Amino acid sequence: MRYREATPDDLPSICTLGEEVNAVHHRAFPDVFAGPGKHDRDAAHWLNSIGKDSAITFVAEEDGKVLGFVNVSMANESHSLLQPMRFGRVGSISITEERRGQGIGPALMKLAQDWVAQHGGSEVRLNVWAFNAHALHLYEELGYEIRSLFLAKRLPSGA
Repeated sequence: MRYREATPDDLPSICTLGEEVNAVHHRAFPDVFAGPGKHDRDAAHWLNSIGKDSAITFVAEEDGKVLGFVNVSMANESHSLLQPMRFGRVGSISITEERRGQGIGPALMKLAQDWVAQHGGSEVRLNVWAFNAHALHLYEELGYEIRSLFLAKRLPSGA
């Protein structure tokens, strides 16, 4: 397994993996997450974290095939109610289904964490949906703690 920084040439593979993770979310919340789309529908989104100073995407590659990716960006906390802080925010992580549970996710998260530290970040933040117990368990094993709960309430049509 080789881990490296993504290049624009990796976009087709990242788009495929992004569709895999989106499909999981769409099944849980079809009224929130878009259904399947054109293969390259999200290419511009993924490109925002490739080759940038304040964001990066790492890929896991074996025999020339991208099996997973993580993207992370730097941010600064500046709200007057919060302590000022530079931190990294993981946008997405996806491992191809047949290779999940083989240590690729933790290795990619370690790369993201190291990159954040090298860029002056004091912590890494991410969002995980409540239905995704597997991901939540992984993050807790990696030392992440729940700090906030994001709640939503569906309103009746026309309200």
